Amino acid sequence: MGDVSADSITIEMLREARGTVRCSPLDVINTPMIPWSQTTLPLNSSCNIHIKLENMQRTGSFKIRGVANQFARRLKGGYFVTISAGNYGKSFAYACKHYGSKGKVVMPETAPISRSVLIQSLGVEVERAPTPRLMDVVNRSVQEHSMTFLHPFDDPDLIAGHASLGFEILEVVPYPDVVVVCCGGGGLLAGVAAAIKLSGRENTKIYGVEPEG
Repeated sequence: MGDVSADSITIEMLREARGTVRCSPLDVINTPMIPWSQTTLPLNSSCNIHIKLENMQRTGSFKIRGVANQFARRLKGGYFVTISAGNYGKSFAYACKHYGSKGKVVMPETAPISRSVLIQSLGVEVERAPTPRLMDVVNRSVQEHSMTFLHPFDDPDLIAGHASLGFEILEVVPYPDVVVVCCGGGGLLAGVAAAIKLSGRENTKIYGVEPEG
């Protein structure tokens, strides 16, 4: 799969994906968005800040949003392979179980064993490998077993599914000044940014934040 370009993401595509995610049989949750003042977190500013509680999402993270849209656009009962250290793998395995698809998650050896066990408990195969060899294992699975690779972040269907979170933000705060998004591979950041900017919020600043390590 080639790189996803900004030109390939349209507002129509995002709106369609939003409907898909909302009606998904995977029961994706419109998670609460609460004012900072309702938390016990310190704040030395008079800013009006809201927090989107994706930790309350199905399977424990936002990943299910993109997965819901990915699987809705693939044949049921397919044979899929992906790469994940845990959170995407959990949502992928959850979807495989629901859709009756066979799946395999290629995980780095450094990922917690507990995550491997959880993914396997949903009926999905796990193969652990050194990080530099992850794509080698994926390519072998595709070539030898005719599996379809589902990318954990660089996929237009996944990004469009994640955009549902951006639309939900605008339902609560129609014209935000700043939106801060966690960033690993960039799939969530791309989806949220696309939803907000393509909805006409040109003045909203969007920041991706990732750990220094």
